[in-house]
Amino acid sequence: MPETFLILFAGGVMLAAAICDPKQVTLLWLRLAGIIALSLAALSIFFTARGDTPITLDVKLAYAAAGTTVLGQLAFVQIAWRHTQRGLALAAFLAAVTTAWTLLPQDQAHHPATLLALAGNAAVAGIVLMDMLLGHAYLTASQMTNRPFARLNLALAAALAIRAITSGGMAIGMQSRHPIYMFWADYGLMIGTRYLVGFVVPAVFIYMAHDCIKRRSNQAATGILYVTGILLMIGELTGLWLVRQTGLPF
Repeated sequence: MPETFLILFAGGVMLAAAICDPKQVTLLWLRLAGIIALSLAALSIFFTARGDTPITLDVKLAYAAAGTTVLGQLAFVQIAWRHTQRGLALAAFLAAVTTAWTLLPQDQAHHPATLLALAGNAAVAGIVLMDMLLGHAYLTASQMTNRPFARLNLALAAALAIRAITSGGMAIGMQSRHPIYMFWADYGLMIGTRYLVGFVVPAVFIYMAHDCIKRRSNQAATGILYVTGILLMIGELTGLWLVRQTGLPF
């Protein structure tokens, strides 16, 4: 599972770089996004190579596409081609989700709902990290307006809301149509953790961060997002574990 989460995390970081208007954020922040994504992708490849499952051709091609697009984003940031790097960042997100899709067992990877869950997992994890780091960037980039910070925090709220609705609706709906034996007895605690820690509590903190951003209290918002990030990581790791165990799009 680490390799799946790491490549999704890398894709989410790239999505955050694509969401922000590249003219409103610093090149240092965009470069940091590329470096983080590249590091996470490399770690994912490391764990995949160390696994017992043979690496198939489609996994190799998916990793190559993800790595190439992340490297491309980083390269074009270096020469300040802001809009080109934005397109490559979006392509890297799609490639990373596709890579995670190929890493799943075949009986799970064929369901479209699982692909949507993976995309949501990547979006939430990556956006919250880069949202927090964007808040830190205001310490040295006083010329930046609050617009990109507010936009990225709004994107995080939207991603979490969509993730909660689709995860809850699709997973519970699929379970009711095709019941899994001892489902609630075996997975009830993890499901409760997934929704309480991964959705309910972070939603409150994201609203608090939104209120701080409106008041231009960026450092307070950054601190709140730090706690939010920890909670969301726990929730998304739990959700990914549930996907692997049940085949349902948590």
